Order: sequence, then structure tokens, then C-alpha cells
Amino acid sequence: MASTGTLFLIFAVTFIREGNAQNTFVNVNCKENVGQYGQQSLLECIVQTTSEASDIQIRVVTWRRQGADKPALVFHDGRIDPKSSFTFAEPSWNNKNMNVSVLIPNTRVADNGRYTCMVMTNSGDGKGEVNLKVTAKYSEPIISSIPEKITPGSNGELTCETHGGYPKGDIRWFVNDNTDWTKSSKMEVKGAQDGLLHLSSKLPLLHGSIFSKYTCIVYNATGGKEAEAVFIPDPEVEEHTAVYQVSGESVTLECSFTESPNSNDELIGMYLYHDAKTQEQVLYYHSSPGPEKISPRIRYSKRVEKRGSLKKHTITISNLTVEDSGIYRCVYKKNVQSEDIRNVYILVVSEKKPDGSEECLPLVLIIGVACVVSIMVTMIFIWLIVPKVKQWTSRRRIRNVPQQSNEYVYEIMTKNGLCPLGASD
Repeated sequence: MASTGTLFLIFAVTFIREGNAQNTFVNVNCKENVGQYGQQSLLECIVQTTSEASDIQIRVVTWRRQGADKPALVFHDGRIDPKSSFTFAEPSWNNKNMNVSVLIPNTRVADNGRYTCMVMTNSGDGKGEVNLKVTAKYSEPIISSIPEKITPGSNGELTCETHGGYPKGDIRWFVNDNTDWTKSSKMEVKGAQDGLLHLSSKLPLLHGSIFSKYTCIVYNATGGKEAEAVFIPDPEVEEHTAVYQVSGESVTLECSFTESPNSNDELIGMYLYHDAKTQEQVLYYHSSPGPEKISPRIRYSKRVEKRGSLKKHTITISNLTVEDSGIYRCVYKKNVQSEDIRNVYILVVSEKKPDGSEECLPLVLIIGVACVVSIMVTMIFIWLIVPKVKQWTSRRRIRNVPQQSNEYVYEIMTKNGLCPLGASD
């Protein structure tokens, strides 16, 4: 029965479209819409009639997505085909309701496309079209690295991945917050069974182009930013130089660029960074344009002194405080986009007490107490344990001496010309 009714509907719609091609009594006006994956989506169409038409009743409504084998909704003979996957947007819809909008209950990627709404009334027919754009938000990206530990100056590769989005978006890379580095990456797109997409972007890291921060940002198909992830290379702890100072004193850090020591043409400057709870600039060493000079930041103003040239120089920081503790990095710049970390220092500044001693004095006291306790334990061992060991050893020797018989003693005395008492003839 359903097949017969569908065939009849197709025949009737075709007949009316051909027979009433000039009919202007009925118009179907539709609005474009965007559907969110997994949510309800509305396909909105309204039947509008001219003043000449009166007592309009809808006889047939059919919704079909272009390219689909079957219609998504069919209304005829006063009822909705039970095989319809869509429903009318108004629950109490009847054939006198000119709002023929429909709802998609659970929007899928497969629902994306252009739809045609055909309407037959007792005063003529009309057709409207609407485009549904299905979208799905991409997941929070995850950055992985090969090798697992990447340090500044080493080769490697970063991979940024996100999934569950639609339509095709984009992954872009930024270094040090605002420099676009996407041109060095390669993105791959894979589709899942549900139609959603998986994006993967690989960024090779070459020696000499390692930055202190990498940001992976996911953009949707319209260019809107959806999510981001940050990767920070591990510091080269094994190559750090540890420096210990007391507050109020000064420290001298050496910054050197060993490549091409006789030329400054490829360098435009150098940053000295201080990393503690947050990263801050200590100063910037200008090389180009103009003469060489340093520009210290406010906290270090009048506390820093530079000696030497850009390729090899020293920076002295005076009047140290505990807040100056942290990691210091000499970062050379060959151009606006590249950075090269050359020297790394770990500075530990201890607080000086009013009597001139350092805050680390309790450590010396602990070591001294430990030494005294060790000496006392050794003396107790000598006084108590050693005599007991000697006494125990002597007893073992006495027990091991062999016992001689009386006959053996008598024989020895006779040989030596001695007579035992009571042995006269």
C-alpha cells in the first residue's frame, strides 16, 4: 500500500507541476539554516497564498534531500507516512496549517545538503528549497612530540590532533604567541564512519629553529577559532650552569654566540629572559638598526651592566634579591621569526640575616650535629663491644686446648730424670 501511495504521489506532483506551471496562487518561502551535529535542526518553510485563494487546504507535502533515494517526509490522504524520518515542527499540525517546517530529531552529517519542499493545495501547488549546513565542533587539540622529550636546539617533530568536527577545518601553528609558522607544517584529514573528521598536523623541528613556545590552534570551516593547545620544550637542565649568591651581591652571566664569531651581520639582537613563576624580559641587546645598546626592563633598570659585543659579552646584575632567583636564558635572534637559545643559568639567591649569616646556616648546623652523633656512636662501639669480643675469643681458645692423660705426664717426667712423689724402690 505504501508503495502504491508513493507512486500516486509522485504522479500527482508531476502532473500538477506540468499542468499548473503558470499558477501563482501558492508560494513556498524557505529560510536557510545551520544544524548542529547531534541536536535538533529546523527546516523552515511557509506556504503563502494570494488574496484570490480562499479556504486553502493542503493535500500533499513532501520533503526530499537532493541525491537521496527516498523522501524524508510525506503527507498525503490526511496522514503522515509512518516511514518518514522527519516530523512537522508544530505538533498539532493539520492540513490548514500553512507552516510546513519540519524537524530533524538527531542531526547527522548525512543530513547535510539541499532540500526541496513540494506542496499541493486545493488552489495550486508550490515548491521551495532550503540548504541545511551541518556543523560539529572539533575537540580540544592534543600535541604530541617525537622524541617524547624535546629540548631547545634538538631535532624532532610535533603533531597536533583534533577530531569530531565538520566540515573540514584547519590547524595552524604559532611560535612565541603570535608568529604564524603554519607554512612549515603538513595537515592530513581523515573521515570516520559517522562522517565526522579527524585533523592531524605535523610540524618538523630543525636545529637552529627551536622556539620557547609552540601553539596549535584549530579553526572551523568559516575561519572561527575553536580551541588551542600549547607545547613548551623541556629546558636543557644538563647544560645549565648553577650560580649561588647572597642577596645584596651581584652576579655576572656570560652570553656568547659561537658561530661566526667575527661577524654580526646575521644577528639582530639578543634577549635575556628570567623564568621563575612567569617569564619576564631582563633586557634586550640591540644590534640593528643603529649602534649596539641594551634596553633593560623597569625592574632591572640601573641594576644591569653590559661588557663586550653582541657575539660575546657579560651581563652583571647588582643588588640581587630573592625574587631574582630562577632560570636565565640568553636568546639570540637572527631575524624576527627565529630564536636561538645559547646560554642557560640557574641562579639561587639566599636571604642574608641581620648578623651577616646566610639563610642556609641551619644546614651547616645539621651537618655538624650529624658528625658529633657519628663520633659518639663509634666511641660507644669501642668501649662496649670490643672488650666483649676479646673475652669471647679467649674463652674459645681455652676450650680448644687438648687434655693430656696422667700416663703421658709420668712418661715425660721419667725421660727428664724426675721421679714422682711416692715412687721410691
